[in-house]
Amino acid sequence: MSKMDPLWAHDAYVILINPQDKSISIGWDAVKKNWESTFNSDSELKVTQADGPHIHVNGNVAWSTGIANAVVKPKVGDAVNARAYEADVFQKSGTQWLLVSHAAWRVPK
Repeated sequence: MSKMDPLWAHDAYVILINPQDKSISIGWDAVKKNWESTFNSDSELKVTQADGPHIHVNGNVAWSTGIANAVVKPKVGDAVNARAYEADVFQKSGTQWLLVSHAAWRVPK
């Protein structure tokens, strides 16, 4: 979590939804809790880009899309290999770009 924390805006409007999520996490506290839960339940999470990232910038807002390969090894159960479509939105704050939205969906087989 120490590496994830500085990448995100810590605001009430940030949004996160990962492929395994049952609901959308809205606000920094919910986003942080979601990532902590993910990191606590998995022994390994490895994500590599398969396509992209395709980055577009318009003023103080940027977005990135792409396809990623994810290998998730839960602490209990079998490893899962999945392809996911990812869409990220960034907001420029001073000289730093911060995540305000991350959404990932499993790519249909």
